[in-house]
Amino acid sequence: MKKVTDRFWLGVLSGLGGNAAKIAVEEVANRLGISSSKGYTTAAGIFLKKPDVKSPLGKAVGIIADNMVAMGLGVTCIYWATLMGKDKSFIKGAGLGAAEWGVLYGVASRLGATSIFPVKPNDALATFISHMVFGIVKMAIAVNLGDKRLFKPGNLTLEIEEPEKFKFKYLSI
Repeated sequence: MKKVTDRFWLGVLSGLGGNAAKIAVEEVANRLGISSSKGYTTAAGIFLKKPDVKSPLGKAVGIIADNMVAMGLGVTCIYWATLMGKDKSFIKGAGLGAAEWGVLYGVASRLGATSIFPVKPNDALATFISHMVFGIVKMAIAVNLGDKRLFKPGNLTLEIEEPEKFKFKYLSI
């Protein structure tokens, strides 16, 4: 299988894969009674009033918004990996996920970006963990599916004609 040679599409795939992992962690935390938070409710709160978030259409808006944000963060992840390199991807992914959580759930929420604010401490901790997983998984997908030439700082606009062959490494640490 050929490696992905386009930063945008690699970012979209990475973001969606990372988001699936984030949602899985949120679901486990919800089922264990640790948290009641879900990323799509926070995302829906960007567009809707708090009472409308839990309606069927509110959930649909939230799911769309959550995945759109994840795809955008996936694309930025590719550029971060290009600037920082793809070595130590586990740590870089965790750090990126933690930073995104701080900016999106902390700063932006405080500034009124979503109607779902403030949250309980256990919900904040659960979303922190889910975002670290999001960062780790999206970086792992990027590193394993992306053509290695994408991750060279001098190649920010390079178009790759002949992609390398795909070899899966579980997690590049």
